[in-house]
Amino acid sequence: MKRLLMSTALCLTLGLGLAAPAATAPQNKNKSKAAVKMSARAEALKKCNDDYKEAVKKANDDHTAALKDARSKKGKDRTAAIKTANKAHTDALAKARKDKADCIKAAPKK
Repeated sequence: MKRLLMSTALCLTLGLGLAAPAATAPQNKNKSKAAVKMSARAEALKKCNDDYKEAVKKANDDHTAALKDARSKKGKDRTAAIKTANKAHTDALAKARKDKADCIKAAPKK
């Protein structure tokens, strides 16, 4: 019984001790997106990152579809299709990285 009470008291103390600073921290939830101003560079970098994420997602989706199609084949055709799909995926990811780097270089400086 004593062990149960001690562990409960300890858990409550730790829980309240960790929750109190989080409750008193200022919240930025009330600010709308329009109220937050971003610099031109930050906006350009956000666009670069969003474009990169889209390109990677498209490359992964295309790769998955190509592998699914390749699995329906047999023998050398299957091997060749998988190899082609992997090569296309690698090329698409490399192009996405290069495009992101070019975009970052073209972004306005501070």
